[in-house]
Amino acid sequence: MNGLTIATLMIMAAVVAWGFTKAHASARHSRFRADVARRERELLREIQHCRDEADRARSHAAQVSRDAETWVAGCRQGREDVISVMPLLMAAHEQTGEACRRQRSQQVTERA
Repeated sequence: MNGLTIATLMIMAAVVAWGFTKAHASARHSRFRADVARRERELLREIQHCRDEADRARSHAAQVSRDAETWVAGCRQGREDVISVMPLLMAAHEQTGEACRRQRSQQVTERA
């Protein structure tokens, strides 16, 4: 073998090695890009899920806030109703108490 043949074989070996390396790198790059794209889709789904959960939580918080306001208004109205009825209850109690005292005094006089 002469030097020209050896040089040609070395160049061919280098080109074949470069081709295999390029093919291998290209395949790895494609797999990497596919993995990145898959992970990106997963993350976007997870982000959307979290946004949906946040929207549901905001809606629930607004409902709880409305319910609390309604409850407070109901308590206030109930308190005002009791305050406005209290004089009538006191008067009725006094009349009932007076009637009970009269009834007791009649019972005591009847027994004596």
